[in-house]
Amino acid sequence: MKKANKTVSVLLTVAMTLMLGGCGAQSAADSMEDVVTEETAVAQGGEETAETTEEAETAELDTSERVDLVFYVMGDAPADEEMVEDAINDILLEKLNATIDMQFSTWTDFQQKYSLELTAGSADLIYVANWLNYGQLAQSGAFMELDELLDTVAPDLKAAAGDANLNMCSVDGKIYAVPCTWAEYVSNGVKYREDLREKYDLPVPDSLENFEAYLLGIQENDPSQGLLTVTTEESQGFLTAFDAAWIFNYKYSWVNINGLPYGLTADYDSPMDVYDYWYSDDFVEDMKLMKKWADLGFWSKSALSDTNNSESYKNGLCVAEIAGQNPNKQITAIQDFQNDGHDDWESEYIAYGEVNGVIYPGHATQNATAIVNGCQNPERALKVLELLMTDQELNNLIQAGIEGVHYTLDDQGVYTNLNPSNPTFAYEGFNTWALRNGDYKLPQESDIILNEMFEKYEEIGSQTKFPNVNIYDGFSENYDAYAAERTAVSNVMKQYLAPLQAGLVDDVDSAVEEFRRKMTDAGIDVCREGFEQQWIAYCEEYGYK
Repeated sequence: MKKANKTVSVLLTVAMTLMLGGCGAQSAADSMEDVVTEETAVAQGGEETAETTEEAETAELDTSERVDLVFYVMGDAPADEEMVEDAINDILLEKLNATIDMQFSTWTDFQQKYSLELTAGSADLIYVANWLNYGQLAQSGAFMELDELLDTVAPDLKAAAGDANLNMCSVDGKIYAVPCTWAEYVSNGVKYREDLREKYDLPVPDSLENFEAYLLGIQENDPSQGLLTVTTEESQGFLTAFDAAWIFNYKYSWVNINGLPYGLTADYDSPMDVYDYWYSDDFVEDMKLMKKWADLGFWSKSALSDTNNSESYKNGLCVAEIAGQNPNKQITAIQDFQNDGHDDWESEYIAYGEVNGVIYPGHATQNATAIVNGCQNPERALKVLELLMTDQELNNLIQAGIEGVHYTLDDQGVYTNLNPSNPTFAYEGFNTWALRNGDYKLPQESDIILNEMFEKYEEIGSQTKFPNVNIYDGFSENYDAYAAERTAVSNVMKQYLAPLQAGLVDDVDSAVEEFRRKMTDAGIDVCREGFEQQWIAYCEEYGYK
């Protein structure tokens, strides 16, 4: 396969090399689908409105007996949990004769607690996400199938979520979760010091060549200024950089999201055509560029042993971050500079999709809600979920707390917490990210900039082959059949690939040859064969051809 863009493979390489995100060598957009409106209901059913349709649907549901539901979410409980729950339940009792009790995982051993919660079966509704192994859990029978229930019990919820998003939540052809309706763009890109670019009259780092010129210009004008620093985990060295490699979707993308891509990439427009990067001439060329950058001093000679320094950019120890960056981290950087008194520092951000035209929001399974298999009242649980997501009063309550007690809105409708230094209910205090509704989400001051970014990304994403659809993050690899080979490959990556990517080898050609030989001995072909079979089957199932 011909390489589409030199910038593509090298920035992929940089990502794998240095997790350049701690400077390392590492609001709301419109909802994906509109909630069914009264006009739509009239067009589809004569004089019947959406409101009367909902009333008729609710009337068919037996609500004569009170139902108390448990909603399990991640993180820690807010101080005013009970107060906000009471306000929510007053409305739910009136509308559905039901209540919810929020239960929290806490962030201590949360993965183990999450598994135990599913085993115990005490929850009715539960937060799910791809980072909590949603796909595997759905396959194992942890969640209830929702296809029929969405049609018969919660059609408004189905319409709000949209077919495209629900399709992304399907596993083996069945829907097991309902995603949030807020399209959040976690588009990766380059975060850099704009004030220094202007000061030294340097190019915008929107390409490989311009990024190099930007760093060289700062180095020439201020030799003492750090450029890029490593932000990998101490226990894993550069291995974390490989975990992040797939996110650099510069037309090509690392297709395996589990952190061991086996050197395979795929073009967004033809994802089933898997490309071998490690054994290509592009790889050799990119490794030579990495050595050039290392020799120029873009990062430390001790990069392989350096540990995480996630605040380097904030503290001015480096001038750019190019791995693991997204719009929210750009907002954080702006706030950090202001809070630390660096009013003359300016952070800018370029999403890769702005350059190559491939951009999309987070996958639907990034934040979703499921009904636990074994729930005694699935119809009522789904109807409660529908109200929490599509009723504006309830959605604002569960996401922001009580207006006048926990927050206030200015004349433009911008949210401000009434006790920011010690909030008793912070913004999204229940960690109910899966209940975000793009139509109702209260914007914070920082969302003004974020929304502008999202609107730009949404327009770009609408022009792609799969309009605003994240085709990668729904994939989950099962490597049980080649676990031993996978471990061996991982060890080779750490021992032989990391020095190449860091540019810390004497002879690139011989180092590449040795790396490839070790990979073959470790069983890379077995890993790739197993992976590719699963990846192609996934693309075929979801229509990504």
